[in-house]
Amino acid sequence: MQRVDGSRVALAARGDELLITGDLAGQRPVYYPRASRDGLVAGSHARPLAGSAGLDWDWLAAHLLVPGAADVWWTGTPWQGVNALRPGWTMRVASDGGTTQACRVVLPARARTVEDSAPALSEALDCAVRSRVCTAGRPTADLSGGLDSSTLAVLASRLVDELPALTVATEGVDDADVAARAAREVPGLRHHVVAEPPALLPYAELNRVPRTDEPWLGATTSARERWWMQQVRAEGSDVHLSGDGGDGVLLATPAYLADLASPRQARTLWRHAVGWARLRHQAPHALLRAAVALRGTSYGQACCVAADQLITGTRAGRGWAGLVSWFQVGAAAEWATHEGRAAVARMLRTHADTHTHASVPGRMGIGDSSAFLALNAFARQQRLDADVAAQWSVNHHAPYLDDGVVRACWSVPAWQRTTPEQAKPLLRHAMNGTVPASVLERRTKGDYTTSAYQGLRANADTLRELIHNSRLAEAGILDRYTLISALDRGVNGQSIRLAAFDAVIGTELWLRANEDRDTAERS
Repeated sequence: MQRVDGSRVALAARGDELLITGDLAGQRPVYYPRASRDGLVAGSHARPLAGSAGLDWDWLAAHLLVPGAADVWWTGTPWQGVNALRPGWTMRVASDGGTTQACRVVLPARARTVEDSAPALSEALDCAVRSRVCTAGRPTADLSGGLDSSTLAVLASRLVDELPALTVATEGVDDADVAARAAREVPGLRHHVVAEPPALLPYAELNRVPRTDEPWLGATTSARERWWMQQVRAEGSDVHLSGDGGDGVLLATPAYLADLASPRQARTLWRHAVGWARLRHQAPHALLRAAVALRGTSYGQACCVAADQLITGTRAGRGWAGLVSWFQVGAAAEWATHEGRAAVARMLRTHADTHTHASVPGRMGIGDSSAFLALNAFARQQRLDADVAAQWSVNHHAPYLDDGVVRACWSVPAWQRTTPEQAKPLLRHAMNGTVPASVLERRTKGDYTTSAYQGLRANADTLRELIHNSRLAEAGILDRYTLISALDRGVNGQSIRLAAFDAVIGTELWLRANEDRDTAERS
């Protein structure tokens, strides 16, 4: 079953048993109830399997407070009594309905360098794009000006006479200029630049956020996403390629530095630590100390440390050194109640008692394990992005999350595909001579932070009402007053934890949408 490539759920009947497995990234989760009188019932969405089950508030709290600890919350869902199969794991269903689960994934042998793995990534991406474009009537692609989307657009343009490539032009961001230069160098691209309407700020039209199976982190920018999908649909697209997931497979978290904390790799560790420190105008010694400390920390110990931080209200060190860890306690913990933090701490300690190692396929170092868990967390959100796009009549695809691409990226260790000298060296080697040099040599990245704070100010009253009547506060998870204080700081131009704030708002909107659905079903 692992030989079936792409992004899929695979089922195989063998004798008197059934085998079910999802994809490696986690974009195609398999949900199933913990108990059923009708035998095993499984599906691609959790809500239909929940029936009249209540919400799992502990899961919702963990999803907010330790979002990077996907290993801890992955097998649960927002619904009591509904579980999820781990990415890449296989469930065996016997004739009597009994089930067992195991990880049977075999990753490819490690290549020595990114140069050695580049051909495998090139082939995997070509296959991922070809399998979609060659069966489409009118394929389209994002062309943001970044390396990830540009790669897919260029590969797709080789398979059709003309490929519509769409770019959004945002004031103060140079993405559209970079995309235009790249499009001029690729004959098969028909470039379409669309100016973003000023009214489509983050947090606009929160009363029109679509319903999703689980809390959707993109809810706060749903007005912009709806508009963007309208542009895609206007092109007559039946398959739309997105560069989403590129960061997840091509980059590792700073935890990879721990894999270099050995006498044999001392020089490489020093080079990486100094390189990152210079880019962030920090001293390298804090990174070195964090890497050595993490090297001696097991995953189970990291869970216990995070539990202690939640109970005491402390967090890891600031700056990049604080990111050199298996995972971090999320910024939303600053707004959590003692009861909410204690519930997640119990989950972490329970997990540590039964999991001394991270639940990842094969034997991985700390960097690759941490990156794989981060990929799983991202991919579970990505499938919600695709669900929402489908509601807006767009067939949205993220080829970077295909199994073949994941395997190719994990064929080199994290410390080789993430370096301070060059962004995404594996993809750059794979696409050298294919993607225009103007994209390969780009060193900037579009920053949309300004529009986020503009959106906070423009929609402050709506957000304040949402927080004042917070369902998470009513459940004892969050403190509405500390959250309102954070909103006020953001409105006044001070920096706040935007990603965590968006996750909270997205969860609040999801809870209200489910209240409306329950009311409609009862009437």
